[in-house]
Amino acid sequence: MKEKFDKKKFIIVIMVVTVVVIGGILIMTDLSPKNTEPTKKNQNQNNNTYELAGDYNVDLIRKFYEMDGNSNFLISPYNIEIALNMLRDGADGKTKEEFDKLLGNRVINSVSSSNTIGVANGVFIKDTYKNDVKDDYYNILKTKYNADIKYDSFKTPKVINDWVDEKTNGMIKNVVDSVPDRFIMGIASALAIDVKWQDEFECYMTKSAEFTKVNNEKINVEMMHQSYETSNYKYIKDDDYEGIVLPYKRDDDSSVQLEFIGILPNNIDNFIKELSSEKLSNIDANSRTAGQKLHIRLSLPRFTYDFSSSDFTSVLNNLGIVDAFNPETANFKKMIETIDNAYLSTAIHKTHIELNEVGTKAAAVTYFGVDGASAMNDEYETIEVNFNKPFVYLIRESNTKEILFFGTVYEPNIWKGSTCEE
Repeated sequence: MKEKFDKKKFIIVIMVVTVVVIGGILIMTDLSPKNTEPTKKNQNQNNNTYELAGDYNVDLIRKFYEMDGNSNFLISPYNIEIALNMLRDGADGKTKEEFDKLLGNRVINSVSSSNTIGVANGVFIKDTYKNDVKDDYYNILKTKYNADIKYDSFKTPKVINDWVDEKTNGMIKNVVDSVPDRFIMGIASALAIDVKWQDEFECYMTKSAEFTKVNNEKINVEMMHQSYETSNYKYIKDDDYEGIVLPYKRDDDSSVQLEFIGILPNNIDNFIKELSSEKLSNIDANSRTAGQKLHIRLSLPRFTYDFSSSDFTSVLNNLGIVDAFNPETANFKKMIETIDNAYLSTAIHKTHIELNEVGTKAAAVTYFGVDGASAMNDEYETIEVNFNKPFVYLIRESNTKEILFFGTVYEPNIWKGSTCEE
């Protein structure tokens, strides 16, 4: 792990990038902690506590699952929410009302930049429209999102793709295939996390183990093993699922504490369909910590996969974002008023994740294209948690409950022999 977080070259454990293109202007910003952190006024209004994630997270997870369920999938509700808020700040009329209905007035809890966490947003603007973006929107981008605004002719998508490639450390490439002739603007948001387990898994303990898929097919996978006896680890048990909470290492100079929550539902399909904001926020409320006469033996498979939504546009349409995709009704007048019928033409969400003995490595990109028309003691209880069937996982900030990633694993890495060094 590097001693300092290098924004140009960093090892990513979790990476999120959001790009929005608006008929001729692409917007990029660098988001520092202060930009999404609630003000003292807001914190006082919330009794000095962070507001928990609401129905937005649940709705987003369900709609993605409806489109792409029954296979490995991974989304970043946190990253998508930032990008949608940047769009909302430039929308007006019914278009804005649709964003308001989906996003509500929830305060986005800050994930502060540190040695292992990088948070950035960006704005690309086509140079011919440099003076067309409204001053008020410029001010929002600079003050609220600490925007780094770049100008280019955008005859090719190189500037966009180079930025995404840099912020994802080469894990996401060529997110944009081409730039439309009527391209105006693009908005990008990135989250990069390089984290290791608080207690790493021993490589020699990774063995071949049986994993049962939803169709009852048995496969041999790379199964990691670990035992826990301290209060840093929690065992989750409910009527319809069990699971575990594993902390990642935290920077000495950061208050952000990330954690991995693995959930083994009795029925993964029913679990997601019946998911609620309350259950999501309090998923570990009735957990038991290791060390309280409890030892936890964990079997967790390694997994690596890419995910690309089959139709992100339909996901947003089903969540109520319809007006923004219609050139006859879209209203982004708060963003730019000299171009009529600027509308969202493209919506893409792609992710990548690798989970192994050392930690978690992942990347995600969300792209919105906008065109312009025109040893045990006997008295202790030992619980074995074996992730040997399809499961759900979250990676979140433990204090604010902000969900950075939500995914499912239907098929982990197939066992091909030990990868331990001799």
